[in-house]
Amino acid sequence: MKNKYLYTLLYILAAVGIMDTIIIAKRSGGMDMGILLPAIGGTCIILWALLKKTGLYKRRPQFYNKLIKVFAGLFTIWLVSFIIITAVIITSAMSDKDKQVDSIIVLGAGLKGETPTLVLKNRLDYTLDYYKNNPDVKIIVSGGQGIGETITEAEGMKRYLVKHNVPENVILKEEKSTSTYENMVYSKKIYENTIGKPLDKVMIITNDFHMFRAKILAKRAGLKPYGISSGTPWYIYPNVCLREYFALFKSLILDR
Repeated sequence: MKNKYLYTLLYILAAVGIMDTIIIAKRSGGMDMGILLPAIGGTCIILWALLKKTGLYKRRPQFYNKLIKVFAGLFTIWLVSFIIITAVIITSAMSDKDKQVDSIIVLGAGLKGETPTLVLKNRLDYTLDYYKNNPDVKIIVSGGQGIGETITEAEGMKRYLVKHNVPENVILKEEKSTSTYENMVYSKKIYENTIGKPLDKVMIITNDFHMFRAKILAKRAGLKPYGISSGTPWYIYPNVCLREYFALFKSLILDR
């Protein structure tokens, strides 16, 4: 009876994982590791259930049961590391809205055609709030053009800010970046080439789950970073945390 309840729970989790990937991918218009992993996990559960009904499993049940225990152990180790790292990432996203800086850097987060996604709109709204209290600061909008986008993210962000009464001469566009590290490196170059002086203190505006890594990469690019965390829709939190877990390791090793 216990096994019956366990398998029922696993099937429900499998269905939820696959549906999560389908729904979030459709809403975001893209695909990344954080979006894909729930479907991969759900598919593995279903494949395991199908395997148990085949002759292949019935001929060597002890072998396959040991194999699943090994996978379960590895998954447990990974899950503990994921919880610890995610806790560090989220708790370190403290707001520095009272700090004075040379420039704001707003990091791109996708467009639907030419319209900012909800995540990006939140970042831009926090930018507007900071700019109202610091009207002398420059604003660097940073992001290239991705799949499904008809303009660069930087151009889409600039249009949104101008529409909300930010003067065009305040905004600098960085349109070549395809990663967070490139956001920082190229934004620094744009500022220094345009303004004619070094860029030192920056206010990074991005989501709480992204702030930890963004600050690390800003320091690596020679900047002194502060941050303002924008809101994150609750329904994408598991996906973005999964994505950020793997992206953090990738950035620590490769982004230099």
